[in-house]
Amino acid sequence: MYTLHAMFSVNISSRSIADRSSLKLREPRMSAKSIRATRLNKLEVRAARVLIANTKGGGHAPFGLYLAKELLSLGHQVTILNDGDPAQLMTKDPFLQYNNADFDVVWGNPADVNSLPPGPFDVVYDNNGKDLAACQPMIDAYCFSWSKFSRIKQYCFVSSAGMCKENPIEPMVFEDSPCKQKGHYFVEEYLKTSFVPYTIFRPLYPYGKFTQKDCEQWFMDRILRNRPVLIPGSGCQLVSLSHYEDCARLMAAALGKERAVYQTYNLTSPAAVSFDGVALAVAKAAGKEANIIHYPESLGKGAWPFRLGHFFASAAKAQKELDWEPKHNFTQDMEECLSRYVASGRLDKGIDFSKDDELLAQIEAGGTRLVEEMSGDSKPFVLLPLDQVTPFF
Repeated sequence: MYTLHAMFSVNISSRSIADRSSLKLREPRMSAKSIRATRLNKLEVRAARVLIANTKGGGHAPFGLYLAKELLSLGHQVTILNDGDPAQLMTKDPFLQYNNADFDVVWGNPADVNSLPPGPFDVVYDNNGKDLAACQPMIDAYCFSWSKFSRIKQYCFVSSAGMCKENPIEPMVFEDSPCKQKGHYFVEEYLKTSFVPYTIFRPLYPYGKFTQKDCEQWFMDRILRNRPVLIPGSGCQLVSLSHYEDCARLMAAALGKERAVYQTYNLTSPAAVSFDGVALAVAKAAGKEANIIHYPESLGKGAWPFRLGHFFASAAKAQKELDWEPKHNFTQDMEECLSRYVASGRLDKGIDFSKDDELLAQIEAGGTRLVEEMSGDSKPFVLLPLDQVTPFF
């Protein structure tokens, strides 16, 4: 009764990308070009002293650990300033890994100037704040000469591609895609208009060890228990899934690089996977069949872990300007992810499938009408060679 589509993964084609952000200066004594040149002339950083402000939870939390390890491997000195209560967080990953770390860890609120370590530091990575109120105190403390702290050479902000507006015509997200004016957007604007020597990273969906947010685990919960995998729409929608290790390497590649200052980069793999593809990759790793059931998006998300539509981005700018390429492949990584899932004991735990059951009841009640709604005027998709794939769907 329901259609099962084959998995496909596409390599996102590149295009010429220009940074369209305009810089403003209140009553300037120097031109914007002069200020940029002055900052860039001072940028040269080799064995850098790096501060990473890290969040206390969510999908971004492992970025701090992975980035610290990558920077250490490159010969830099690293200090992590972690938000939250260490008594609670140090009992679980990724924070539990700090016990065996070769970097310094300080606990405190990055939005509180009194919690900030004095350094001196050459580079700051802000992987904590989600709005200007949380970010401005640290930006001001480390970026302006009137501060009691040493002035840094580069301020790297981990933003979010989630603030980019959905575009039904060209769904691929680029660094110059229009954004919703809230949260991370105002932090980015403050960095740009204050002439801070910034580099901005916009992640999508990260995956890998120590993650605190379900992506692939959502599919494992169902496939390993022989439950239906309820996928909204056709299942052909594309999503970017990027390993934390690749993301850390991309962020580290921007450190001390003049070309990366005053630039924004999507923090993502250059490949995109279909919704059905995620399910089939997990099923392949588990040696099982994926019982995929597509349902109309009008029925809502239920427990679905992604957006209902496309959410994938171009990595072409980072590949070109930072000389970066990913090492991980989502399908190949699923065997390791599945082993960790089983070892964690999650398979023996009770999972709440009530939202799935509600959707299944609606699908059963809708019967033929829902099947007709799903089929409609839809046309079968065709798998194209990667060099023929365009961002238009």
